Amino acid sequence: MSYQALYRVWRPQRFADLVGQEHVTQTLMNALREGHLSHAYLFNGPRGTGKTTAAKLMAKAVNCTHGPAPEPCNECDACRRITEGAIMDVVEIDAASNRGVDEIRELRDKVKYAPTEVRYKVYIIDEVHMLTTEAFNALLKTLEEPPAHVIFILATTEPHKLPPTIISRCQRFSFRRFSFEQIVNRLKVICESVQIAFDEPALYAIARAADGGMRDALSLLDQALAFGGDRLDERVVLAVTGAVSRDILFQLLQEIAGQNIAAALKVVDECIMGGLEPEKMMQDLTHTCRDLLLFKTAPQLTEIQGSIIGGPGSQLAEKLSVSQLSDMLDQLIHYQQQMKWVAHPKILLEMAIIRLSQPQAAPNGVSSNEIGDLWGRVRHLEQTIENLCQSPPVSQVTTSPAEPETTPMAKGARKRPASGKPTTIRGDWLHQLSAERLEEVKRAWPEVLHRIKEEKITVHAWLIDGEPVGATQDKVIVAFKSKIHRDTTEKEANKTLIQQVLGQVLRRPATLQTLMFAEWNEIRAKTGSDSSAGGNSRARPESREDDVVNKAIELFGKDLVEISKG
Repeated sequence: MSYQALYRVWRPQRFADLVGQEHVTQTLMNALREGHLSHAYLFNGPRGTGKTTAAKLMAKAVNCTHGPAPEPCNECDACRRITEGAIMDVVEIDAASNRGVDEIRELRDKVKYAPTEVRYKVYIIDEVHMLTTEAFNALLKTLEEPPAHVIFILATTEPHKLPPTIISRCQRFSFRRFSFEQIVNRLKVICESVQIAFDEPALYAIARAADGGMRDALSLLDQALAFGGDRLDERVVLAVTGAVSRDILFQLLQEIAGQNIAAALKVVDECIMGGLEPEKMMQDLTHTCRDLLLFKTAPQLTEIQGSIIGGPGSQLAEKLSVSQLSDMLDQLIHYQQQMKWVAHPKILLEMAIIRLSQPQAAPNGVSSNEIGDLWGRVRHLEQTIENLCQSPPVSQVTTSPAEPETTPMAKGARKRPASGKPTTIRGDWLHQLSAERLEEVKRAWPEVLHRIKEEKITVHAWLIDGEPVGATQDKVIVAFKSKIHRDTTEKEANKTLIQQVLGQVLRRPATLQTLMFAEWNEIRAKTGSDSSAGGNSRARPESREDDVVNKAIELFGKDLVEISKG
């Protein structure tokens, strides 16, 4: 009998043998046991995870002479012939080469005929995502309502390419990648069964290269056995897969950790001259750093124990910290992505090794010693501040007898040097207030606000809260209701703009003096009639009479107005 590949010889013949996919096999076995069979199934998952195997097991279970049963007996004529592929009623279709609408129409025409040899016709359509849109449309109605003697099993690695109308007509089962331990255990069983001596590191290397696919692992094992003869060791597996020896990778990382750039580059050059590809070396170096990081954080993992524990791996793990390994892994992943687009991958690999071997510099070229010194100074300052907070110094404020603090408002006025104090107002220019000047300012005030709004609308928004309450030859006194409006108006840039506009409108230089309405009312109350000579409409009745007189003089002229006090 001709030789068969290991993945065909060791293909599971019972649902119980399909390890790692219990969520699928248990559901199918229960459905077979209860007789709840669907007309269409969709098996999706990565390559080599048992989709086609499960489909064939399903075909045998529904057509078994002693069934339908949860497990095929593998002894009856139907089970044996389905295993051999000799039953015409179990049809395997490769959708990649039979993807057109004509092939699907032919399948649709044949579906209506009853099976001739077994109980059910089973159509296994592999790589179903390769069908054309027209072929899917031709399959829709048949897939939804096939004859009672037909079961469709669709298998694909890319379910996202299937139309939703197809997926909704099927029971969907997602196959998972096999774990590292499951692949290693399966390889051990096979090697022991065929009486092949093996080293566990060789099995670990195969499992890493298989990347979760059992068929890939069995194919690599088959190839390694053909290359190495009666014994399976890690050297044979590395030669077959083109991977880098773990000892070499540990040596390279040892040189990188020691910042020995020349020795690290020499190791890289020897590996490439020996036939290793830079892309593969970058990938293996990334996986090794990942294993070291997991060994530092989760040493109980079986995968890590088999590849790190003992020898140079453990020593290297003790030498490198978790943060160092994390930084190295970040850089390696970055360079591995860049390697897809460069014309000279060896140069990129060497550059990555050089940067990994250099000490990590802080931003702006600051050395680690300087950073440590700065941290020490920061801690000293923090301690000093903490001590001051625990025992704050007591400041003694002496008040001059000449300037007694009579009210809390006077205290607040002292804290604002730009707002003007009530004592300064009374002493400096309060006696110079002029009702005529105030009326002039009031008449010009809308024009002032308009021009300021054109110049800078934000200043206008703050100034509009104020109201002119007094004026002298060179000053305009504006009272505010809101403290924040007054403080913002007193800012140098805002105040300069307002004074500039006042000078343009009034046709003479004018200085802005601001205060709060509460302060202005307090000043008027203390100074009596003198302080209200230039007051606003809220002043005493005499000021309102003066306003009427002034208005009359303005309208009719001084010669025509006669003032009579009764």
